[in-house]
Amino acid sequence: MKMELLKILLFFMTFCHAYAASNIDMDKVQCLPRQVHLSFGGSLTEMVVMWSTEVLCTPQVYYGEGEWNLSIIATGRSLPMVYKESLGQTVHKSSYLHRAYLTNLKPGTTYHYMPVSNDVSRGPFYFKTPPLAQYMKPEFLIYGDLGVHSESLAKLELEAMKGKYTSILHVGDFGYNLEDMITEGLYSGENVGDVFMAQIEEMASHIPYMVSPGNHEIEEDTFNQYRYRFSMPNTEWPIPLNKMWYSMNIGPVHFLSYSSEVFFTSNGRYIESQKQWILADLAAANRNRQTTPWIIAFGHRPMYCSNDDLDDCTLQESQVRLGLEEIFYNNGVDIVLQAHEHSYERLWPVYKGVVLAENYTDPQAPVQLITGAAGSKHGVDLMSARNESWSAFRMDNKSFNSYGRLKIFNATHLYWEQVAVLNGEVLDSVWITQEHHGPFSHATLPEDKKNKITEQKQKDTIVQNNMPKPETTGDTLTKKVTEAIKGADTKVIVGVSFAVFVVIFLLIVCIIRQCTKKRTKSYRRWETLDYGKKFYSNLKSDDKDADDFEVDVTDGTTKLIDSSKD
Repeated sequence: MKMELLKILLFFMTFCHAYAASNIDMDKVQCLPRQVHLSFGGSLTEMVVMWSTEVLCTPQVYYGEGEWNLSIIATGRSLPMVYKESLGQTVHKSSYLHRAYLTNLKPGTTYHYMPVSNDVSRGPFYFKTPPLAQYMKPEFLIYGDLGVHSESLAKLELEAMKGKYTSILHVGDFGYNLEDMITEGLYSGENVGDVFMAQIEEMASHIPYMVSPGNHEIEEDTFNQYRYRFSMPNTEWPIPLNKMWYSMNIGPVHFLSYSSEVFFTSNGRYIESQKQWILADLAAANRNRQTTPWIIAFGHRPMYCSNDDLDDCTLQESQVRLGLEEIFYNNGVDIVLQAHEHSYERLWPVYKGVVLAENYTDPQAPVQLITGAAGSKHGVDLMSARNESWSAFRMDNKSFNSYGRLKIFNATHLYWEQVAVLNGEVLDSVWITQEHHGPFSHATLPEDKKNKITEQKQKDTIVQNNMPKPETTGDTLTKKVTEAIKGADTKVIVGVSFAVFVVIFLLIVCIIRQCTKKRTKSYRRWETLDYGKKFYSNLKSDDKDADDFEVDVTDGTTKLIDSSKD
């Protein structure tokens, strides 16, 4: 009898050991950090680390100043990612995204770090924080429209890992499209977003990967893949639909990232929100030009282009130009970086279609650069036969698979070049000097140029007045309602409020009685069944709070739980 009991005990111990080992092995696969990438936090002394896992795992980052001294631990936050097919059908596949903040970093210091999920780690990876502003001559890799099948990726990684770049700026259109499933070739059956994030990991895990949204991120006006996969400075995560823009200071440059997509999505409901934010941000940036003289804006769709297509930038009534050109001009934005067109183009300083100079010495309008040739699956966008006066240099076929390099030398000089990926040939280059940073004014221009500008402004006003009015945002509606209430008759408000209170009270009483009856009838069922699970709700709303709730039915009741507090 004792022998039998001993055998049973031994079998049980062996089973438990095997079960535990299988769980550990499963964790090694399902909790292995993938798609690791960096971005700047609220300042250059903060770094955000993001990664994904197949299942929900506890996220942490171990980091320190040496790869053998990862003694600081940052705890992360997790969110589920649900994939969709091109036709909009939900796929029964999901993963989890994790984000952790590394804070109080020293300037000009190399840090090593390991993302860890349920004690399963990757790395160590490393990055170097920028030096103090007065010692900075920052360099940047800049491009847009990079697909998962691009020939540029391998060479871009080699270039990025030379160790001289402060950041990478990806100006919209990632992978094509992040939400899609690949149907053929090496990655058949894989999600584009997963493949793309894995492809850029080599560079994005070492250099902050800063982004702005493009038209291929729209995803039925939800921008879900973009908003969840990336985290940008001074914005919540997932990035709210009404805050897909941000700014950051890097040495002598104030960067402003904006969304050109507000003009083409959600009935324009976010146009005004972005406009007001840009105006406030640029006003603050202009007050700080003694220490941060350069202002560089970047967003996906151009205001002007001379391509042979019917894109917005080819139109006289371009929505992006009508929405942003005057703001950037009046606030002295020095350079506007753009993409979308699968080609390369450099413009003379231009305002309202009027070329203000054919050089880049103290330009009197923003200098616009279009670098959307990193490698789109749709191929090259050819240039038109028309010769636009504002186009200083343009290239289509030969520029395909190319990227931009920008170096800020000091407060007055910067250097730009467009480089072919495959052979390193410099396709175009230019020095831009500006001794008088600040808002532009055409008051000192020759009369003929002033008259042309005034004429075009009048035409723009007519076009804008005839355009459909954008949908009013919820915030604006709330404000209007509040103002209306403040101006209303107090007695009417009190009477209406009392009537509403009585109706709500009666409804609550009825609901309580009905629920009591149902609870009495179904009590035994809830008592005998185990519902110890959590189900993620599929809320579809612009309200960011919808992303932070779960439905807990453990005790047979429905509760809303704020997962951000976990």
